Amino acid sequence: IMEELSKQARQAKNAYQRNWRKNNPDKLKKYIRDYWERKAKTFLQDEVNRLSEAGHSQREIAESLDISASKVNRILNDDVS
Repeated sequence: IMEELSKQARQAKNAYQRNWRKNNPDKLKKYIRDYWERKAKTFLQDEVNRLSEAGHSQREIAESLDISASKVNRILNDDVS
């Protein structure tokens, strides 16, 4: 957990980050894209687990989420790829 920064330190950090984002737009786009891909993957895992705990079959889960039954099986067995 980050401690509170002094006003000068926060301004320096913000200036550095603004400059980095301006000079590295491709990296920034990649980081943002990767972040949302990870979020989507986590959402899918949570949804599969929730439906499984509610008593739905793997085939029902696959059909409702529009993914393959084997992917549902991999998610439930923690072998996500």
